[in-house]
Amino acid sequence: MRFSQLRVLIVLTTLLTTLSISVLAADQGRIGNRPAGIDKTNAQFPPNNRWAFSHMRELYPTALIQNDPNGKRPLHGAPAHPSEVLIGFRGKQTSLDELAKRYFTDAIAVYKDGELLVEGYYGEQNPARPHLMMSMTKSVTAVLIAKYVAKGLIDLDKTVAEYLPELTNSGWGPDSLRIVWDMRDGAAYSEIYDDLTSTVWQHSCASGWLELKDCADGAMRSTYEFLPTVQRDESIVGEFHYKSASTDVLAWVLERVTGKSFVELVSKDVWQAIGAEYPADITVDSDGYGWASGGMSATLRDLVRFGVMALNRGAVGDRQVFPSAHFEDVMNHPADDDWPYGESSKGWKPYYRSFWWGVGNDLGDFEALGIHGQVIRVAPSDNMVIVYLSSWPAAEGETIGGYEAYEDIFEALKIRFR
Repeated sequence: MRFSQLRVLIVLTTLLTTLSISVLAADQGRIGNRPAGIDKTNAQFPPNNRWAFSHMRELYPTALIQNDPNGKRPLHGAPAHPSEVLIGFRGKQTSLDELAKRYFTDAIAVYKDGELLVEGYYGEQNPARPHLMMSMTKSVTAVLIAKYVAKGLIDLDKTVAEYLPELTNSGWGPDSLRIVWDMRDGAAYSEIYDDLTSTVWQHSCASGWLELKDCADGAMRSTYEFLPTVQRDESIVGEFHYKSASTDVLAWVLERVTGKSFVELVSKDVWQAIGAEYPADITVDSDGYGWASGGMSATLRDLVRFGVMALNRGAVGDRQVFPSAHFEDVMNHPADDDWPYGESSKGWKPYYRSFWWGVGNDLGDFEALGIHGQVIRVAPSDNMVIVYLSSWPAAEGETIGGYEAYEDIFEALKIRFR
């Protein structure tokens, strides 16, 4: 199967998704063992993604992100099931359980004031099963960058080429690490999920998410080989353009300055530091590089722990694990004047800062986001963390109004638990 055939698959999948939303939604929670025929060529597309997002270890080469079995931090509370929680959703009292089934949710958690208030699992999910985080992995990368900036190993004013001579002639070479962290660099990298000529699909081939036989002729075999091939567009420097590969550039910088692999860094500096209950995992390419831009999988409760650390501005218990200044900067960053995603229906002024999404609601809310409905919402003014893991049929939820629905659900949850 070449790119042209995959393009047909995406078109057909989109049509089938539109026709079968109600059937798929009704079938949630009844998926058994691995369905026949799921492999790398189709795991990212519905309905296969419902199974695949909870079984990445069985589909892709992965590396273990090790927790500390002796350092697990408890999550307190006696959480209600989503079926027990009614919220005011678009003018009607609706249970979270009903909304979970409507919007292809795989797991839900709500944490507030030191207690886990809501916890629920659907489809293939359970408390011990990791779920694909997609680009929420970028926010894990973010806290590592913040840590090593604070330690003096990384200077954000230096250029990519100064740290990585291999990328001197790439799209990122002359850019400062600061603008790469905000995705305002000059890399000519496109991220259009339903266009298989988009650079993101070449990136997926290099990462190992697609078999090389299914990729364009001459596709790179690893991330380290792929990144130097990305060209430069000087005209876009300073503009926000979402590009996953910018995360891998900075992850490579982290590896270079520490002498450790990204997997080692996440294990020791993040997963063990937050007191994770379970190991996480991350997909790796042919060089063993852990895909920092979107390859992690983790359990719901451990993602709550990560969110609580962010809520507490980098503190875990009485230890300041990550610099509080990083989170203060993310929370208080001004709106992006060149925001490319249209106006907010709520009048908010969103922004992107340091691999986090700023909600722009004047309350300091910010998020880790991943396509297909992965969200960690951090709401400081409500002392709340909301985690949703999902398998939306379309990457950006457009066939079901996913992002708009989740925004309304999150606002309703904040009101419900005030």
